[in-house]
Amino acid sequence: MEMFGRDDIDYEVMGHYLYEIVNFNEYFVIQAIKEIYEENDDLCPCHLCIEDTYALALNSLPPRYIQVTSKEVYLENQGFLDEKKVKRVVLEAVEKVRNNPKH
Repeated sequence: MEMFGRDDIDYEVMGHYLYEIVNFNEYFVIQAIKEIYEENDDLCPCHLCIEDTYALALNSLPPRYIQVTSKEVYLENQGFLDEKKVKRVVLEAVEKVRNNPKH
């Protein structure tokens, strides 16, 4: 299978475009990675370590797919996602990458 990017995916099905359906956890994982990297000067800032952390964290969380047009509903719903759990999962991913870097 050839590797591809999001721009290579045809999101159109029967005249409907599905590109506005996203895994809402991506937003929270990215925010947690930014916070953790700002708090820790000793983390490797290379793209491989950050990408591996991102992928590991997302794979450790159940996906939460939403329509982008509905994001405000989810942001206002405090019970939708446990941000402490997300940060814990990201910290675990950071440690796995730190202990086994791919560079």
